[in-house]
Amino acid sequence: MKINDLIFRYSFPNNWPKDGLCRVRTFINSRFQVYVLITDLGVKNTSASVTNSIEIICESLKTRLIVPETSIFIEHYEPSSVNDHTFDIITIEKGNEPKWENINLSAAKCLLDCDDEELDNLSLENKFLLDEIDKTITQINPHLDLPRQLESDYILRGLEIQKNMVPKLSLIELVEKNSKEIDFLNLLKKDLSLFAEVYASPSDNYICFAEFPLNGGFVDFVLLTGTSRMDVFLIEIKGAEFNILNKGSYEKFNAKIDRAVVQITDRLGYIHRNNLEFRKNIHMIRERVVGGESLFNSFIGPDKTTRVDKNKDINIHNIIIGGRTIDDIKESYKRQNFEYNFNLPIKLESWETFIRKLRRN
Repeated sequence: MKINDLIFRYSFPNNWPKDGLCRVRTFINSRFQVYVLITDLGVKNTSASVTNSIEIICESLKTRLIVPETSIFIEHYEPSSVNDHTFDIITIEKGNEPKWENINLSAAKCLLDCDDEELDNLSLENKFLLDEIDKTITQINPHLDLPRQLESDYILRGLEIQKNMVPKLSLIELVEKNSKEIDFLNLLKKDLSLFAEVYASPSDNYICFAEFPLNGGFVDFVLLTGTSRMDVFLIEIKGAEFNILNKGSYEKFNAKIDRAVVQITDRLGYIHRNNLEFRKNIHMIRERVVGGESLFNSFIGPDKTTRVDKNKDINIHNIIIGGRTIDDIKESYKRQNFEYNFNLPIKLESWETFIRKLRRN
């Protein structure tokens, strides 16, 4: 027989970590034994799991006279996508050390003298319990569900970027018209956040450049992002007036893709022959842009804080975007084989595959 079913708030010595939540059900079986089922609340628990808090929970339930001193405790996790119910009988040994003894579902029902319906009443699907959980979470931390506070500069920059976004449809129209490289360059220069949306991590911390000077020439677009070690993306653009793979054959990429590979190979050779100089220069440019200068059509994200260490090595990523996709599955295998087998880190994107990765409308 079940005699109570409640959401229990438990605290830790010295108030650290913060208070946690669990579900507690007390049963008296036909043998007049008192069993206490302690159920973890998963994502709704505001602190350490039931497993990592079990001795605190058991002691608190007894000292607050919610359950008898002679109670037998069972730790319980409800079904997830990978596990069924799990049950462990808890014994608190000398030194306040818990010991777990796993039991199966049938054994748990026998000890509790309960039916399937009782255990099928999942905590996060019970409206009454959910109301109690949310009420108690608010008491523990009234600000838990509030969005993080942002600086005015961050918000204003985010609004500016959003206001001037190039719609995805504009890019799709260029592709459908089989437009040339110059048409893509002109459109992309209007909104460099297109590249950040696909490649930046953190998503709000980046600087993009157009026509970035390198070794006497220019890289179409460059993206700086990353945490600790800076990620540098060198992006080469081609038009959509050709198929990425030669028509009628899935053996060779179009010659324009081959030319882009040669361009990137030359740039990589220069960068790695002058590694320290390039790293110093790219960080100097980053710092100047963060400081307010406009260099090489620079476009900075909402978060202007420095997340990278200029004394650490940098990661160089090379992207080629160009051409049309005809057979997506076959071409994806071909691109993957190229990226895997080519001895330089180059990623190939057709315009279709790039556009699919955009989150904007």
